[in-house]
Amino acid sequence: MHINGVRRFDAPPAVVFHALTDPEAMAEAFSAIERIDVEGGEWTVIARPPFPGGFRLRFSVRFDDLREPEHARLFAWGKSIGGRISVASAFDLEPDEGGTLMRWTAEVDAAGIFSGLSSQALGPAAKRQAERALDRL
Repeated sequence: MHINGVRRFDAPPAVVFHALTDPEAMAEAFSAIERIDVEGGEWTVIARPPFPGGFRLRFSVRFDDLREPEHARLFAWGKSIGGRISVASAFDLEPDEGGTLMRWTAEVDAAGIFSGLSSQALGPAAKRQAERALDRL
């Protein structure tokens, strides 16, 4: 499933880039994240997704193609009892009238119990979570 969006921030690209690649900022922005542990260039994220059941997901997150302050790509993959989710996401930043314009895309792949959530339900829920997190940044 493909989701994307455009967002404007009232901060320069370097500040936005840092916030989008900083584990503490991400933990604060995504309400589902309970904890992020950083080891080397990889993050381990413990999250409680906004789906029924109250389960936790453990994600591994790796950044790739970092070109500060304009572009980054990340890969996240996680699993829980009976299912898995992987996300390939990227963002591009450009200066915009004293702020920053961000264009982002994400490919979300779900299997197991998560595939039971139709793309009609999962797509809007994933986009809502991303938009809420960007609001908090």
